[in-house]
Amino acid sequence: MLKNKNKTISFSHVEWNGTNLNLLFKDFPHHEPFHIFIQKRDSGERKTVKHHLIETSPGYKLTVFMNQMEKLGKGRWDFYIAFNGRDGTVKQKGRLGLYDAPVAPVTIRYLTPIFHQNHKTTFIPYFTEKNGLSLHCANLMQLEDKSYDVVEFQQKDCMVMESERAIQLNWAEPFLNRVHKEEARLVLKSGDAAVVVPMEIGVNSIHFPKSELDVLDKEKKWNVYIEIEKGHLLERHRLDIQLLFDYLNQSFFIQIHSSQTMNTAVIRGHIYAESLEVQEDHVVFQMKKSDLHHAEAVRFYIRKRRKAEKVELQAERSSHGEKEWINIPVSQFQSIIGSSGRWDLFAVLSHADVVEERRVGQYLNQPESVQDKRVGYLELNEELGLSPYLTKDNEFAFYFCTPEQHVNTLYPSKAYLHQLSMSQEGQLKLTASIKVDETDQFSVDSVVLRSRHNKSNLIHIPCTEKPLKLGNSRKVKAGFSIKDLPLEQFYWDFFICVVFKNQTKRLVRLKNESLLVHRKLKNAILNYNIKTEDNYLVYPYITINNCLSLTYRQMGEFETVKYKINEYTAFILYLLCFWYFLRKPAWLIHEKYSETAQDNSYYFFKYCYEQHYDRNVFYVIKKGSKDEQHLERYKNRVVYFMSIKHLLLLLGSRMIVSSETKGHGYAWRVSQGVIRDYLNKKPYIFLQHGVLGLKRVDNTFKVNTANGAELFVVSSDFEKEIVKTYFGYDDDNVIVTGLSRWDVVEQKNAEKEKKEIFLMPTWRNWLEEVQDEQFIQSDYYLQYNSLIQSQKLAHLLKKHDVIMNFYVHPKFMPYVTNFTSSNEHINVIQFGDAKINDLLMRSDLLITDYSSVAWETYYQKKPVLFFHFDLEKYQEHQGSYMDLKNDLFGEVAYNSAGLVDKLSEYIENEFQEREEFSLKRHDYFKYVDQNNSFRIFEKIVEREADILQPKGWINGLKRNYAVRYTWTKYKKSLAGKAGFATYHTLKRSRHLVKQVFRKNEFQ
Repeated sequence: MLKNKNKTISFSHVEWNGTNLNLLFKDFPHHEPFHIFIQKRDSGERKTVKHHLIETSPGYKLTVFMNQMEKLGKGRWDFYIAFNGRDGTVKQKGRLGLYDAPVAPVTIRYLTPIFHQNHKTTFIPYFTEKNGLSLHCANLMQLEDKSYDVVEFQQKDCMVMESERAIQLNWAEPFLNRVHKEEARLVLKSGDAAVVVPMEIGVNSIHFPKSELDVLDKEKKWNVYIEIEKGHLLERHRLDIQLLFDYLNQSFFIQIHSSQTMNTAVIRGHIYAESLEVQEDHVVFQMKKSDLHHAEAVRFYIRKRRKAEKVELQAERSSHGEKEWINIPVSQFQSIIGSSGRWDLFAVLSHADVVEERRVGQYLNQPESVQDKRVGYLELNEELGLSPYLTKDNEFAFYFCTPEQHVNTLYPSKAYLHQLSMSQEGQLKLTASIKVDETDQFSVDSVVLRSRHNKSNLIHIPCTEKPLKLGNSRKVKAGFSIKDLPLEQFYWDFFICVVFKNQTKRLVRLKNESLLVHRKLKNAILNYNIKTEDNYLVYPYITINNCLSLTYRQMGEFETVKYKINEYTAFILYLLCFWYFLRKPAWLIHEKYSETAQDNSYYFFKYCYEQHYDRNVFYVIKKGSKDEQHLERYKNRVVYFMSIKHLLLLLGSRMIVSSETKGHGYAWRVSQGVIRDYLNKKPYIFLQHGVLGLKRVDNTFKVNTANGAELFVVSSDFEKEIVKTYFGYDDDNVIVTGLSRWDVVEQKNAEKEKKEIFLMPTWRNWLEEVQDEQFIQSDYYLQYNSLIQSQKLAHLLKKHDVIMNFYVHPKFMPYVTNFTSSNEHINVIQFGDAKINDLLMRSDLLITDYSSVAWETYYQKKPVLFFHFDLEKYQEHQGSYMDLKNDLFGEVAYNSAGLVDKLSEYIENEFQEREEFSLKRHDYFKYVDQNNSFRIFEKIVEREADILQPKGWINGLKRNYAVRYTWTKYKKSLAGKAGFATYHTLKRSRHLVKQVFRKNEFQ
């Protein structure tokens, strides 16, 4: 049925050949009389357009004859269709357009070629930014600038040969030898007028009769251009001549004219393709031969979505009529793609003077269903495959994904939690709903708990289902005993498992739909915590992405009733005396887990205490920590972790200053209770734990997240660019000061009798809190244990009487007993037994993998040796901001044997840093002095008023869970009620609202 909504009438596809417009309809009321007309936008002037309608398979083709349109007034004309009643009057009319398709880029929306008739009418059909079909009538060059990517060149040294009847232009340099005659035209332009003059192209010359110039205005000077059309590219060569009229001889003549025109080397835009398919072990698609044949070379690449990473593609081309088939073998990806991700497809067309880089897409087509946009799945290995698809804008993309991820894209589904209750005995009941967008041919199999650490570990929970009014929705109920579940540490996520008609199964993540459930799980702590006999805690919670999960872990030290009483006592005290903190504002400082006093936080606190005692700056430390002794002389400004005083300061302090996340100043596992919300909203100054570059941490410290900082400390402009690019901070929120702990850096390696090597690897996020048995089977343990047990290393250290200090990262403290060495030259040091700063200053060389301590050693002008035995896995799970194979400031070893060999070279060379690395130092450190804490303090004071300024009602709304919840519901209702095209229309209409909320939507 013809779609007629809001006075718009949509067709599904358009074809334009320069004379006729063919509009393809899936359905059309062909029995009703109608006429087509165009209406000028500014004046309302109308012109009827001749047309012809035929039935095709499938649908109908309406041909609109445009070659009858003469002397159209300049401006924009919109297409309408009008249906007539029996009495001949118009009973219904609508604006014609491609309303069901995504909006294409501007140059694609202009339907070349340009219609140019007898110097009278020049127009081009195009689609508006709302996909309405229109005509743009203007001079030729104005339309070219809209519809092509124009590259301008200057063609000088043109020799002119004139006769009585003709003009011939010659060049010494053969720039015309690569021009196809049908793609070139001679254009004369003066002011707002442009005229195409018929010409003949010779070997290296052009020739045109003077009689063709009779249409020119004799009062004007005419500039001369040769234009060469190459698909979406238009080369415009301006000649260094002008045409003027000679009244004495009554003819035009040529004079030399000097002008300056710049050329553009690279053009970026879009190019049309279609028929994206998977065939055996290839990805294939079609492109127009006319878009490609003019290029000297055509190649393709994919670029990772929102990243700079590129992969050049091997591609085969073959001609079939007016089309070219592009064939991409999938085998090439097996060795270069190692993780899930979305990559966009680009075509590169190379010419003599220009390179086109164009996004490939099936533009100006009505979108298929979501399933039709997924054209297949090709397996690369046991874990990963390739699923080519069309994006929401019908652009070609490659999705490297697991089989599960592919199924998820084929069957878009949503599951929402509506009710949840749990008894003190651990009986949990939930009510949810599940909706599948594309089909109602499915059944609910079970509610599933899946281990986040081991995704193959599933617990299926029986449930009941009941159809809802919408055929593709079901109501789901389940009840079970948490104590009876075979749980393992750490996190378990809730899913609903659905089975489709073809027996495909899909796990749909269960999102929270209820504001009441969120509040209950957040604050009703005692009712929703189950303590097992072996001192484990089990409780449901809502994740940061608003999904339902379950935690099963050992009970923390600070999760007893005593500390809950401390929390609520501190909260009541704060409500009674919050005015005190208005008069005496405080800063609160902590380090890793609030257990240490040896990093940037400690040295910044020390500076504030000694130089600015009038400021109420407090330091947080766990009572009994080894570093508590370092704080003895400052004890009147030291508070004990999770004490009533500490929690009261957390509530009342003006800001938090730390070298770690805000969570390290609180019992970070405790996600429930009143303190956490206050902590998340507290202004935060991030002193940094180390220099950025080797390890990606932007997911943790990204701007406008719970750990986002008002001020972010860095050490160089190089590092500042990383924070701006990857973390999203504005320039004013990143301060280049250097690190506080560098204020006390001094060379202590000369004070020792023996040379020392410092071995300090960083942690691995995929090993966090695994069982002991799993840890000792990991590459991490095997490689480092192999190193410290190496007989070759033992012999080397003994021969040269060198000490190696192996410092175990604090996150691996539960496994430290697994690292042992009987070698008197190797010390295994536990976290807290020695200060890292002292070990760094004493050392003569550092061995690390990806730890930021590498920068500390580099800052001290000592050599760094990198140990990258798991580089590929690290890049996949963690990632870095630097090229770890080419841009490091030290040598790299990829196995323990190679590491010992390189270490031997440094020992033999008296631990001298190589010159190639020392020359890079000025790029990474702006200051090398002892004034870093001074600069940080000054910047904080300078910006304090801005930092503490209320963020306004909009920011408050963004942080308010109830508002975020309402916003999510609103977006969900929009997506549910609107069709594909209507949803995109609504998205465009909400553009101004999004501008107000800018970077952070409520999602």
